[in-house]
Amino acid sequence: MTRLPPRPDLDWKDDGTPVAQAFDDVYFSLSDGLEETRSVFLKACGLPERWKNQKHFTVAELGFGTGLNMVALIFSWLQSKKQPDAWLHFVSCEKYLMEAADSNKVLVRWPELKFISDRLIETWPDRASGLQRIIFPDWNVTFSLYVGDVQDWLETCDFTANAWFLDGFAPARNDDMWGAQIYQRMARKSAEGCLIGTYTVAGAVRRGLAEAGFQVSKREGFGRKRERLEAIWSDPVPAAQVTDPYLTRPCPANPSKVVIIGAGIAGACVARRFAEAGSEVLVLDEGKGPASGASGNPFGLVMPRLDAADTPQARFLIQSYLFARRYYARACPTETHDVTVQQIAQNDKEAERFEKLLADPPLDEGLLADGGTDEEVALLHKGALLCEPHGIVQSLLDHPAITCRFEETIGSLEALKDRSDENTIFVITSGWRSKAVFRALSLPLTGKAGQVDWAEGLDQTAIAEARASGTYALKIRDNILFGATFESISDDEEPGISTEARTENLEALERLAPDWKKHLEVTMLKSRASVRGTTPDRMPVAGVVFDDEKFRTAISPLAYGRPVAAELPYDHRAYILAGLGARGFTFAPLLAELVWAQATGAPLPLARPELEQISPARFSVRAVRRGG
Repeated sequence: MTRLPPRPDLDWKDDGTPVAQAFDDVYFSLSDGLEETRSVFLKACGLPERWKNQKHFTVAELGFGTGLNMVALIFSWLQSKKQPDAWLHFVSCEKYLMEAADSNKVLVRWPELKFISDRLIETWPDRASGLQRIIFPDWNVTFSLYVGDVQDWLETCDFTANAWFLDGFAPARNDDMWGAQIYQRMARKSAEGCLIGTYTVAGAVRRGLAEAGFQVSKREGFGRKRERLEAIWSDPVPAAQVTDPYLTRPCPANPSKVVIIGAGIAGACVARRFAEAGSEVLVLDEGKGPASGASGNPFGLVMPRLDAADTPQARFLIQSYLFARRYYARACPTETHDVTVQQIAQNDKEAERFEKLLADPPLDEGLLADGGTDEEVALLHKGALLCEPHGIVQSLLDHPAITCRFEETIGSLEALKDRSDENTIFVITSGWRSKAVFRALSLPLTGKAGQVDWAEGLDQTAIAEARASGTYALKIRDNILFGATFESISDDEEPGISTEARTENLEALERLAPDWKKHLEVTMLKSRASVRGTTPDRMPVAGVVFDDEKFRTAISPLAYGRPVAAELPYDHRAYILAGLGARGFTFAPLLAELVWAQATGAPLPLARPELEQISPARFSVRAVRRGG
């Protein structure tokens, strides 16, 4: 079985309607798919009236298909009355994701939806397994698509639906989508008063919904179908709550004001996310300006770290990269440049990993290719970005809802909270020094000093170029930048530029790009050193903060293999985003989206297994389970 999710096997009717051969079923009504969507799904779920007074409204769908339901839903959202800062969340699952071109062939038949369908096609989800998040901030819409099995989606992804669109194929021939176990899981993810719309009236579907606690009724059908189903969730008995020791879904604070400590890429992404959602944002930084620390190199690289095995960590690395590509294309298009990275294997072990990746790629072939020669094994990453960090950070902070104060003495989290009201939350994004703001958290966050060197005024090239092999080398316009070193540093030590680090970088450049190095003279070079925050497992941290000693006491049953029954202590008004290591510009956008979703109660942009890999609580959980 390959890691790339399957494409649907499509037939096309004479009128351009797609048919799924695996289920011998059309994607929508032959008479009028748009009107079918409006009648069977929107009207049945009480839309648009039901979201009129809601701050967040979530519609969940089984079977994404062509995307027509989402496009019609957004059209209704944009035309309707609602709170000015309200957000629509559309969450869906699709095992057989079609190509964007096939979706476009369908959606063009409704020109009134063109401005929405064009945006969907431009940002069409990638062919990669797992959860992908796409944001349309000018519409106040988030789109979360799980590419994979519906049962995995319902089991591992966090959201609470106000409405369900049941749009899967052929209940009698698709038990994965319509099996009895699906309805129980839907019930656990339904808000009180949640409505369901579906075109089917199959007895198994009626019974499954009723047994799960939904009140089911038949309604007049659409087109040639005489009947369809509607259902409502009104079970007064709350579902059993299972304590999550990783604190992946804290109690939402719904803040009106956000204070962010740190004005690097992490702080800028968090600030922009909350500002776009309508919050007042204050950014504090001890430096003289934005990106004064590890985010301030002249150039940087956004590229994936691909693992041969399909693990939660591997999925997180891919998902953060895919999110970052879309994010910068939308938010900072002039500060990022498309580039193909040639990544050369450093040793035999890495060469073996590259061979496995090429034999069974986790990303679409359009993003990953063989870049080696007879003498070396290499990958070509075709969707990477060469970025201008300082410009990106400044661009993200340039928003009317964001105020920045620099050369600010931060102090402690407790002191900051004492000077604020209850509607303010705090997000610590100050890199490797983040743990100093809230010492009780006791994160194993350490600093790694890194130096880059670069030269300006070389022969100009119109094409951005990048090479990587442990270190990296970048070429853009008349600049070449290369590095970076990775050296341990003590908590009270400041990084400094050194000739030893420059020599190390020049030696690495000679191995990686000797044709570039021959154009350089040492007297031309400039250098910059900064410190990146890292963790022992090289994964970032993003989530709520807590007093580590009290938290370990509360989760102590884990040491004996028992579940945690106590209410866990944490600060629902304080978050941390740190430990980004050498991948700050790749990780920060998705992690900022996560912090925003946790703080506001929006659907989370990562599935639970991936969330556990980046939770600040993971170190405490591991220690307690080991008996530490």
